[in-house]
Formats: sequence, structure tokens, C-alpha cells
Amino acid sequence: MPLSSDEPVAAENANVAQSRTINYSTAVQRQPWSLAQLVALTLGVAFLVLGGVALARTGINLNDVSATPVKVAGSTQTQLTAYIELVFGALLVLAGAVPGAGRGLMTFCGILALVFGIVVTAQPSSFTHSLGIGKGYGIFLIIVGALLVITSVVAPIHWSRGLSQRDSGFGTRQRV
Repeated sequence: MPLSSDEPVAAENANVAQSRTINYSTAVQRQPWSLAQLVALTLGVAFLVLGGVALARTGINLNDVSATPVKVAGSTQTQLTAYIELVFGALLVLAGAVPGAGRGLMTFCGILALVFGIVVTAQPSSFTHSLGIGKGYGIFLIIVGALLVITSVVAPIHWSRGLSQRDSGFGTRQRV
């Protein structure tokens, strides 16, 4: 018996389940990274620790920031030196935390440390009273500055790309 045009057609397909699945893959671009970031982070944390220890030993006296010299890691430092080390360490941590983009800041900090280290090494008596540092600290800054500049220029940037595949599906069913 043929169905009239007014009757529903669903009766013929009542036992058939319909389902549809969609598969797709996504490419994930990871942030670039470099060995220079690790060097900047390590030196930044070292300067933060040096500055923190020096500040803890000198105390905070804003009336005279160069009054109390203390010994930290074999070098004499003042409260002003501690503040400079804290700012320098924070800049290095910032340069190391930004993937691929912190090289300019890292190079700037390296050149700054290199030049200041050369000045301190050439004329240590000018910095003994105000910063409490001498020739040994200047040589330390020259090494840190050279390491930062060389690493920021030489270390390659690694770009990695990962492929993530996800299956997503949905289905519709008709009940009998």
C-alpha cells in the first residue's frame, strides 16, 4: 500500500540509527625558547639573592643608603648596591621569562654590566664609599656582562611546533 503524501515517511526508517563523526587536527605553535633565557634567569635569580642578602644584612635606612657596608659572597656591599642588584636581577628575570623577545633587554643588561665592571675595575676607589665595591666586584661584573652579551648573540632560538589530533564526534539517534 503506497503512502499518501500526507503520511510521515519516518515509519520506513524507524530501525536505522544515524550518526555522524567529525575528525580534525590542530597545529599548536609553541613559544620560542633559547638557552639565553636560562642564562638570564639563572643570573637574574643570583643577583636577586645577592641583593636580598645584602639588604637583609644592611637593613633599610633611607637616610643614608651607603652608611653600612656588609660582606656578601666575598664582596663588600652597601644598601645602595643591594638596590642596584635587585633591579638588575629583576630585569634579567624579565628578560629570561619572555620567550624569544627578551634578547634586547638581555643584551642591554649585559652591556651595562660590562661597561660598569670596566669602570669599577679601572677606578675602584671611586666606588668604595658609596657602593662598597672594589676591583673584585668589577671583574665579576665584566664576566657577567660578557656572558650575557655573548649568550644573547650566539644562542639560537628554537621554534617548535607540535601537532595535536583530536577526534570529536556527535550522533543523532532515532528511537523506534
